[in-house]
Amino acid sequence: MKAALALTLSAAAFTVATLAANQPAAAQDAMASAAQGIVSAVQPVHVKAKIVGIDPGSRTLTLQGPGGNAVVVLVSQQVAGFDQLKVGDRVDVLYKNALLVKADKVTGKDNGIRKRVDTQVYEPASGGFEAARQIEVLATVQKIDHKHRLVTLRGAYQRQTLEVGPDVDLKGVKVGDTIHAVFVSAAAVQVTPQ
Repeated sequence: MKAALALTLSAAAFTVATLAANQPAAAQDAMASAAQGIVSAVQPVHVKAKIVGIDPGSRTLTLQGPGGNAVVVLVSQQVAGFDQLKVGDRVDVLYKNALLVKADKVTGKDNGIRKRVDTQVYEPASGGFEAARQIEVLATVQKIDHKHRLVTLRGAYQRQTLEVGPDVDLKGVKVGDTIHAVFVSAAAVQVTPQ
């Protein structure tokens, strides 16, 4: 049995299209287990930011930080007051940064074609389930910071800096390479209007 795992992530300035992916139910379970372990292992980051985009359907915020960088975060169902947030609001956010979990160098005919597939998985949480978004993308490596384990990718719709997971080896990857990257998106655990 196959289940369509298509999601639309249309946060301002970042996501403008939807790609669909069909996967067997067993793959969904494996993905949910992997996402649960990954999301729970990431340490939260604290930032004061301005809301530059809101997508109520996917419950995401596009935040612009003090350095001008923007990040899309999935807002937890446990975060109260999501419906009262507006574009332009300044907020204090505690979130788990996006984490790169797989990076494979791409060779051959797909080398220059960027694409993106978003998949939402659910993990157990107090009071129900918590969502995590796994994203697969063909992207170009723009910067690698081996010391801080960060990589900046330019994908189909955006440029994003990701933390590199402990199991990901970037030794064979260099700036300018096209890679098939899989990462778990940023998730807000607390949003406080200022």
